[in-house]
Amino acid sequence: MNITDTGVVVSSDILLTGDPYAEERIDVVYTWVDGANPKFKEQLRTYAYSPLSVPSESISPQRFRNNDELKYSLRSLEAFAPWVGNIYIVTNGDIPNWLDTSHNRISIITHDKIFLDKSYLPTFNSNAIELQLHRIPNLSRRFLYLNDDVFLGRIVSRGDFITKSGGQYIYFQKNLLRGRTDRGPVQDRAYAHTQKVINMLWGKKHSRLLPAHVPQLYDRQILAYLENMIPDEFQKTSSHRFRSADDLVLRVLYFFFLIESYKGDKIHETVTLNWGSNDYSFLTLRNDLLEMWKAFLHIRLSRPRFFCINDDLGDSDSCHLILATLRLFLRLYFPHPSSFEKRI
Repeated sequence: MNITDTGVVVSSDILLTGDPYAEERIDVVYTWVDGANPKFKEQLRTYAYSPLSVPSESISPQRFRNNDELKYSLRSLEAFAPWVGNIYIVTNGDIPNWLDTSHNRISIITHDKIFLDKSYLPTFNSNAIELQLHRIPNLSRRFLYLNDDVFLGRIVSRGDFITKSGGQYIYFQKNLLRGRTDRGPVQDRAYAHTQKVINMLWGKKHSRLLPAHVPQLYDRQILAYLENMIPDEFQKTSSHRFRSADDLVLRVLYFFFLIESYKGDKIHETVTLNWGSNDYSFLTLRNDLLEMWKAFLHIRLSRPRFFCINDDLGDSDSCHLILATLRLFLRLYFPHPSSFEKRI
């Protein structure tokens, strides 16, 4: 991979000759939930309407809606990153009905296997779940973490994530991290809270960019180190059943630790991605069919290295046509079933 002086990344689609990290096993972790499962819906009702106040956006339907994104993300992974190792799917116990769990590279990891304090379960908080990922048994030291709405649009290599020195590329998008902890959406306030923690640890910076919605490379040993450094913050977020304004956001904490504090021998490099470029697209679904068709067509034609499709439609009846369009787009982009799917 080469980085131009404008910050645009030019991807090499093959491994660099002589790359000392070419044989390193890089496993993959996904988190997944089926919001339509009756048991899940009953648990959600039980805990969301307890005496504690839960922000409405933390329990909105799109937070848990299953549009089969995981199926197509796995197709993109097998087609465009065949070098990855084992795949761990972290769930509350549900399993996609199309997934071949007998596949020798697939493992289902339930929340109770990675949460040290089982009283925090069930959890509906992705921030809490992400703080436990380094405890997945047999996971490779460095691993890629993907939300199920993140996709590879074309061939990628280890060189898109690992630098020649063995460090990693850290991808940002151009919008700044929010700084206000007292107003705004819950997740933005969690970003601000995490930045507040970072300021206390490594000093205040004038501005920081938001990590991009791409596959994220993590080192289990560094994650364990961070947990030992601020155990109270890890514990507090782990205890939150729903997203909260004072959550610790893993990718913000981890990437700025690498940039601002890490003193290892590996050199980490930052890359700023442009939305809508041939390297990165981030699409938020909206209730405008023509606009969505144009956005899907742009992704199809530009074939970005990474793209994310975020469901922010709520639960109106009119959103169903947009979701049907999303599923059609994904079938057209990734038409071939992966080996991780059951054979009909």
